[in-house]
Amino acid sequence: MEHAPSPVVLGEREGMTGGPGAVLAAFRSQRRRFLATVAAWEPSDWQAPTRCTLWSAHDVVRHVRDVAALHVARLGGPPASFRVKEPFDPPTSPLEWLTASAGQTPEETLRELRVLVEEEARLLEQRAEIDPQRPVAGQLRRQVHWSVASAHALWDAWMHERDILLAMGHEPPCCPVDEFRVVLMYGLLAAAAPGGWEGRYIHTTMALEGSPDGAYEIAHVGDSIRVTTVPPSNGVELSGPAGEVLDSLAGRGPLPREVFASSAASVDRLTVLREVAT
Repeated sequence: MEHAPSPVVLGEREGMTGGPGAVLAAFRSQRRRFLATVAAWEPSDWQAPTRCTLWSAHDVVRHVRDVAALHVARLGGPPASFRVKEPFDPPTSPLEWLTASAGQTPEETLRELRVLVEEEARLLEQRAEIDPQRPVAGQLRRQVHWSVASAHALWDAWMHERDILLAMGHEPPCCPVDEFRVVLMYGLLAAAAPGGWEGRYIHTTMALEGSPDGAYEIAHVGDSIRVTTVPPSNGVELSGPAGEVLDSLAGRGPLPREVFASSAASVDRLTVLREVAT
């Protein structure tokens, strides 16, 4: 008799089941793929429009480079070379960061990103060995495990990879199951975070077509949000295609109520991230 796989948990305070190695492995695969994709571009590809309406493909890569620089600094590396004002404002702060690299050539951007990715990997490995348990300030106004804060940078790069490729008419390549799981679970965690700002926590389950797991539960323990893999056998409240759900929750494409085909209260709460981030 086959036993059901053990659930995987991504929690704000405890990180991911199995430790931070899952986040580190996901970074390795996503960064390697993204660098290879960008390095193969023709000159015209760098100027192609993207789903980020104000940004060309080069602008998006510069943004990914900026977030990598901030991530390296967060992990204990040198500070970013551009000015970072607090508090962070999603619609305007990334635009301000880009002013420091205005006029940069694609070759310069790619070279800087490669250097940052190498340093990022080194620092992630170092941090994973120590695995400090003291919560850090996450990007979504929540106290989180350090690896959850790092997962935000991974999710951001993964979403922007889609922003470029889908606008170019290319289907994003299949990514390793473990990478997709980290990005997907963090995307759900991030969408649930704004509700926690006022103690309005979400409890829902969803089955996502194309995802590596049967279903996912978003819940909380005390004031810590958790996303857990669960079997779909007991029924779920929401369902939809995994990629489109991630896009919608992050402010791309149709609203979540359209993607889920549901007007449940939990969907409205999951929509808040989209409203504050765009």
